[in-house]
Amino acid sequence: MPQDLHVEHMYPKKPHPEFELSWDNFLIACNTCNSYKNIHLGNTRRRRLELRYLWPHRENTYRAFRYYADGRVELRPGLRKPIRKAAEATREMVGLLLSPTKAVAYKMQGIAYDGLDKRAQAWRQAAGFRRIYLNRPSLGSAIAIAEGAMSMGYFSIWMEVFNDRLEVRRELIRVFKADPRCFDAHTQPVKKGRL
Repeated sequence: MPQDLHVEHMYPKKPHPEFELSWDNFLIACNTCNSYKNIHLGNTRRRRLELRYLWPHRENTYRAFRYYADGRVELRPGLRKPIRKAAEATREMVGLLLSPTKAVAYKMQGIAYDGLDKRAQAWRQAAGFRRIYLNRPSLGSAIAIAEGAMSMGYFSIWMEVFNDRLEVRRELIRVFKADPRCFDAHTQPVKKGRL
């Protein structure tokens, strides 16, 4: 299940042609998040998007969301009010917490099921690798798991499944090329930007 990644524009291209080729406006998104974001933001000009939402290239969004085995994504407890508001806006923008049963439009239902199913499948795969790792933990196993995870995507899910396995988490951070400023020496998330 390789991740289908897209180059996304924080400020949409059509209403904001002045940002279309700006490096600071680019980020990577999966097809599901990208599709839902495009529907959510539409083709009207927007202001202050960098403050209204959380952006993974500016903030440590790992500190905002928690992933679960059934594919759900919830806000982490204890977020300050402005960050909570931005996190809630972000989950709506990319459909992270969209329930397929509450998606009105048929297209929205497909996006919701797609995201939920892919996250649940990624969790099952990560949990399977965890069982294998726990039988014979080693640096070689941690490297192999991280490299396999990279081909599947869903960094945050792998980090959640291996939450107590420092060796594997270090390798996940390395192979996914996660911003080292987002984690301390013990792979715990630290503040970056507003979060």
